[in-house]
Amino acid sequence: MRTVLGGLRGLLAVTLLAGFYVVVCTLLLLDAGFVAVTLWGIVETPTRVGSWALVIGGCVPAAFALGYGLVTVSRTGEVPPAAVPVRRDEAPGLWRLVDELAERLDTRPPGRILLTPEVNASVSEESPMLGLIVGERTMYLGVPLLTCLEPAELRAVLAHELGHYAGRHTRFGAISYRGAESLRFTLFRLRMTDAAGQGFLGYTGIFHWVVARYAWLYLRLTLAVRRSQELEADAEAVAVAGPAATAGALRAVHALGLAWSGFHDRFLRPVQGLGFVPEDVFGTFAAMVEDPAVRERLAERRAHPVEAAGSPLDSHPPLLRRLALIEARGGGEYPAAGVGELLADRRPVARVERRMLAEARTAPTALPRAQWADLAAEAFAIEPASLLLDAARGVGVTARPTLGTVLDLLECGDREELVRRFTDAPSPGEQLAEGLYALTGQALAGAGLARWSLSWTEGYRLVCDGSSGRFLDELVTAAARGPAGVGGLRRELARLGLAAESPVPLALRTVPAPAGRTTGRRIPRLVPDFVAEELRRQKSVRRFTFGTLVVLFALWGVMLIKADWVEPYPAGRVGVAQVRPTLPGGWTPGGPLPGALPTADPPTGALPVPGATLVPGTTPVPEITGLARYLLEHPLRPTVRPDDLLSHIIRVRPGDTLSGIACRHDTTVGKLRELNRLGAREVLKAGAVLLVPNRARIAGARCG
Repeated sequence: MRTVLGGLRGLLAVTLLAGFYVVVCTLLLLDAGFVAVTLWGIVETPTRVGSWALVIGGCVPAAFALGYGLVTVSRTGEVPPAAVPVRRDEAPGLWRLVDELAERLDTRPPGRILLTPEVNASVSEESPMLGLIVGERTMYLGVPLLTCLEPAELRAVLAHELGHYAGRHTRFGAISYRGAESLRFTLFRLRMTDAAGQGFLGYTGIFHWVVARYAWLYLRLTLAVRRSQELEADAEAVAVAGPAATAGALRAVHALGLAWSGFHDRFLRPVQGLGFVPEDVFGTFAAMVEDPAVRERLAERRAHPVEAAGSPLDSHPPLLRRLALIEARGGGEYPAAGVGELLADRRPVARVERRMLAEARTAPTALPRAQWADLAAEAFAIEPASLLLDAARGVGVTARPTLGTVLDLLECGDREELVRRFTDAPSPGEQLAEGLYALTGQALAGAGLARWSLSWTEGYRLVCDGSSGRFLDELVTAAARGPAGVGGLRRELARLGLAAESPVPLALRTVPAPAGRTTGRRIPRLVPDFVAEELRRQKSVRRFTFGTLVVLFALWGVMLIKADWVEPYPAGRVGVAQVRPTLPGGWTPGGPLPGALPTADPPTGALPVPGATLVPGTTPVPEITGLARYLLEHPLRPTVRPDDLLSHIIRVRPGDTLSGIACRHDTTVGKLRELNRLGAREVLKAGAVLLVPNRARIAGARCG
């Protein structure tokens, strides 16, 4: 039954993935059709082509975005950039645990285990040919899970991932995941193309709408199946590790994920921007997790997990629902077998750290954990202290502001203006107290009267002799609240021996920063890898589009120049029916117009008449253009005056131009165009006939 269910899931995945091919290929064909029609117009009718540059400029970037999504859907999942493989001799305990769990779950173990810097675990299976071929299996395991999870919880996490293999989910999962990722990235690229100003005429917006509708349908149809896979994998984990360990693992992974995000974004990356990292990143994170204040918060997160609002089409069911189903199973004891040390060699972890930190422009300096922590605390305090001094300078202080300057402003009633320049946060009073605390502490630390200590929950904490640190915190809060509290803070600073008017140092003292003076400016967050890659691709597409437009502009120019010259008319030997219609006044094709002078070079043979029946013959037929054709197709009305028809017909010769004809017949190009209803860029052809005014020179006169 399980095999049949897996086959049905695979069939659904292949069908939906094929639908993605159909949708994208249809859009690409429409895009190519727009381009083909535009190119045909440039070559055939260059004077009648409208804003062709906008059409090409919109179609080319849209085609790149769609084509890239079509190509990536057939690729196997790429290895994360910071992932490194771990061999059996480097982690014998980990490999033994994975092999044991795979045997318990009656499935083939993974061929590779890769360590990543994320608080996550996952499995993947290469499945080329739309999943018809089974390839290598790979397990991804985050180093923070190895260092921070209890053995029973880690066992449950691995059992959950291998449970996907036991449920025959991975083949379907690889296909559905690949299709979902391709749809997501195709939408992202179309959105980026439109945001970059390359989506002319709304083509990318239309394509984005179509792909978005199919993506919604794709995710909606596979939602129930994808979520049932997660619940079935939870059941497999419960069968191996027990409900308590499985639920504890889910809670722990959720809490550790939040802790790792805070450590990475609030501590690691900002200090790395200054050029320093801890020697052991994951060891430093483990030390943060062991901090009493952090442990208390993590325990609260584990007991009452608050999941961020996600997409209703997320493949994972809500965390609270999964926990309720797991804990409702109950059961007996599930002792975890001892596996010994999971990692016998720390070199794979060091390689993960190096790859994770390799995004910096310059190689950071690795510091011992304690020294890095002191530097981080000092750097975090310098930022608000510097911002508060800058705000004091903006209030009207001409000299270099100091701590005494800020206290004067708070005491003399300029507090509101200082706060307005310092912060626009919803709670400005708390922000002012934090800035004043940092400025006071930096002044004391610069004078050697205190030092900064890193706090994982507060960021930085001032350490003074005795109980002065806590007392200073209360005095700073009172001074920031109103002028009455400033005096108490001044007296305490004087007791400690600090001159409030002394300059406040704003440079790192723990370790000299490579960039010199720390100004307190916020360090910008790094752009995600996929965004940076897309920005580079957008530049390449922009250059290609510009080159294409340059080539087409050159082609268009050639076509426009060519339109000013007469093209040879290929003479043919055809005949016409012996029908000679008569226009008002008795004029027939081949004869002079009423009141007109004899033609200088009368045409021979019958002229083609719209609607006449062709019969075999040998009479060369010249082409009628301009007003002559108009007169044949539209009989003259009685209101036309005879004076308007005082013209005669000539035949265009090879090499003639409108300017040459106008010169020979003592008229102007504009008059010829008006008389013959010629367009601004209409091409003359040899053998065609034109009407010229009767005020003409003798044919053949020289035109100087």
